[in-house]
Amino acid sequence: MESKNKELWKKYWDGETSLEEEKTLFAEVEEDKVDSKIAEFFSGIQMIRSEKPSGIQLPLPKQRFPWQKLAAVMLVLLTVTACWWGYKEYEQQQQAEAYQQVVEAMGKIKLNLKKGTSQLESMEKIKYLNSGMDWYDNNKNN
Repeated sequence: MESKNKELWKKYWDGETSLEEEKTLFAEVEEDKVDSKIAEFFSGIQMIRSEKPSGIQLPLPKQRFPWQKLAAVMLVLLTVTACWWGYKEYEQQQQAEAYQQVVEAMGKIKLNLKKGTSQLESMEKIKYLNSGMDWYDNNKNN
């Protein structure tokens, strides 16, 4: 029996045992039918498994500087700045076009007012022609 157990242990340490063979070996460990070194080894493993974490947090490993994150942030800032600058240029262009339209409209109004004023000047000349008739009519009635 002991030679069979030695063969099983050898297969166990080589990683060639089946689950049933391992159950048999662990049952022997629990019944103290094995060598003291093996029992000591498995009792140490059991003790490690039963141990609870103490709550001590291990320090995280130092991370390298996040170049990719920095590059992404810089790209976003650059994009936002370019869009803002482009919008300001667009806004100025729209204001310039609106100003040009107002200037053109004022020019047309000025032109039409000149036409109206020139027609009024000719009416002024005709008004003096009729004034003699008014004078004549006034003298007749008196």
